[in-house]
Amino acid sequence: MKYMIWAGIGFVIALAGLVYLVKLLLLKKNGIETEAEVISVREKRKNDYIHKMRYSGDGRTYEQEDRAGFSEPFKVGSKHTIIYDGKKPERFDFADQVKKNLIVAGVMVAMALIFSARWLYLWKLGT
Repeated sequence: MKYMIWAGIGFVIALAGLVYLVKLLLLKKNGIETEAEVISVREKRKNDYIHKMRYSGDGRTYEQEDRAGFSEPFKVGSKHTIIYDGKKPERFDFADQVKKNLIVAGVMVAMALIFSARWLYLWKLGT
């Protein structure tokens, strides 16, 4: 029974990672890549910086805060490549973060599936 519980935990983790992976892939595929300028920086808490970015899309200019929470502040006036959602242009992610997170999420899903397969295999051996 404990083998099935551990396998189930692995599948839940894999499912969560897969949902996140699909969201990232959809943003990368359907999102619009553009340059954004840092217009202000504030420290949310110690070593957690929020940047207000200005970017244009669909004939409008947007000023939105990032959701990433970087430990190092960007310089005001610096430009960064972002990917924003065409349907909700106020939602964006940094392009380099999307690439890194795709790799991390993919590895997480693979490891969770291997973890689950191992426990299912042990369960099968025990019966």
